[in-house]
Amino acid sequence: MSPATILNIRVPQVGKTAADIFKRYADEVSPNKRGGRWEQIRLKGMANRFPVFDQPIVAITGPDIAEWRDTRLLSVSASSVNRELSLISTVFTHAMKEWRLGLTSNPCTLVAKPRKARPRRQRISIAEREQIIDQLEWDGKSEPKKSGQWVAFAFYLALETAMRKGEILSLRWSDIDFIARHAHLDMTKNGDERFVPLSKAAMKLLKIVKHRSASAPVVPVQTGNFDKLFRAARRDAGLLHIHFHDSRREAASTMAPKLSNVLELAAITGHKSLAMLQIYYKPRAADLAARLDA
Repeated sequence: MSPATILNIRVPQVGKTAADIFKRYADEVSPNKRGGRWEQIRLKGMANRFPVFDQPIVAITGPDIAEWRDTRLLSVSASSVNRELSLISTVFTHAMKEWRLGLTSNPCTLVAKPRKARPRRQRISIAEREQIIDQLEWDGKSEPKKSGQWVAFAFYLALETAMRKGEILSLRWSDIDFIARHAHLDMTKNGDERFVPLSKAAMKLLKIVKHRSASAPVVPVQTGNFDKLFRAARRDAGLLHIHFHDSRREAASTMAPKLSNVLELAAITGHKSLAMLQIYYKPRAADLAARLDA
């Protein structure tokens, strides 16, 4: 038995590379987190593609992280780099506090984050949404049968509720209360549950689905196929500037004039700060001008 074992001393694993730790985190920690699949893909991709992470994790410095940041900015947006940098920082902190790997500081704290681009302002017109559902072969009235039609159905539901794509895909019919007129989201992006009020239009949309088993998903399409179908539809419609998530901005901007105050809008969208809500509430100047004359 070694002296270190007798004294119950942890010996730093100086040979473990950052890539090794990224993979360990992806395998052991990410599966227990919401959004864990995204983390696993990003961490394993970084572990395999960037030589800077092939050195021992205790040897990684601020300049090493800065080198990765600058290389990454050549191929993805500043927002993407910031999300990945935050993930790397989380891994370093976990390794330092939980795995005792000999780290004494987090090198990510020594690196400046790239400046984010201006927040998206894209709204979705009636004509644009009709073009997209046409490509998905749905008439907006019939019960969806094919996967593409379900994607169109989800798109319209998002436009009526301001729910995120992931929230819609997580819904089961048991989460829909047709009497109280709300959808229950047990877990949202910010970790809280939320009750989403359902407008008459949203209720009408949901009721076109005749066969509603309580345990069945409201939209029976897997995330990967969902994204593929929506991207193809917007491409074929010549609307590459439209993202599915823009439906959340469109819904929030449409709802706002109907509500008494910003707190009601935040209760619907689930935003905890006015700063974040402002990213999604983008009223048209012409609409505001009309309200001034009302």
